[in-house]
Amino acid sequence: MINLLRAELFKLSRNKVFWTLTLIVTVVFALLHYLITVGWWKMSTPFTDAGLEIFSSLALATTPFYFMLYLSTLAGFFVANDFTIGVVKNIVMSGNYRRHIFAAKLIILSLGSVFLAVVCPLLIIIGGKLLFGFGSITDPSSLGYLARSMGLFLLHLLALTALLMLIALLAEDSGKTIIISVVIAVLSSIAEVLRPLPGVLETIYQYTIFHHLIDSFRFGMPIVDGVRSLSVGLGSMVILACCGSLVFKRKEMK
Repeated sequence: MINLLRAELFKLSRNKVFWTLTLIVTVVFALLHYLITVGWWKMSTPFTDAGLEIFSSLALATTPFYFMLYLSTLAGFFVANDFTIGVVKNIVMSGNYRRHIFAAKLIILSLGSVFLAVVCPLLIIIGGKLLFGFGSITDPSSLGYLARSMGLFLLHLLALTALLMLIALLAEDSGKTIIISVVIAVLSSIAEVLRPLPGVLETIYQYTIFHHLIDSFRFGMPIVDGVRSLSVGLGSMVILACCGSLVFKRKEMK
């Protein structure tokens, strides 16, 4: 298992798509962060309400449609593409357990996703503050809110990564993986805009990771809602990971 993790980590470090996405995310988010910080782009966010204006640009970075574009691209070229070129078949034929192969790919894909969706924006925010003095914290006591929000967001992001992994396994093609993922992101964005949804659709949407990805940063979240968000994230991650492992175990390698 350790060797599989090292191999997948090496592949990620040499993956040109990953570093291209890192560059794109860094440049785009740095520009957005600058425009919001200097007041050119005015927007109301939970971070402003919490007295953490320095993190206001995270409201854009944590929008599902925004990061689904590049996370689905990473999943497509890091996971699905391995089926196209026959890499997965060679790994399976080497005698490794399929559940170990799946787990290694999911763990490294999750690390790459967290780096792109969370680490890069935070580094830009911190770097902008240290180098140029961008942003401010008017209420340091609200840092607990930030820790709680980021914890819930990371949990749902890992569940989303498991979903992208499952889509990549079923599609076995980078293009199909990206298209399916983007369609799901568009539908979830439409659902968020049209809320409240009619009838049972609203209840179903409230228990999806897409809703809780956004809701994670709600300021003044009651304990009951926090527990529900935690349960949805953990449950979704376990179910999606188990489904992905089962699909990979039964998949015919070509």
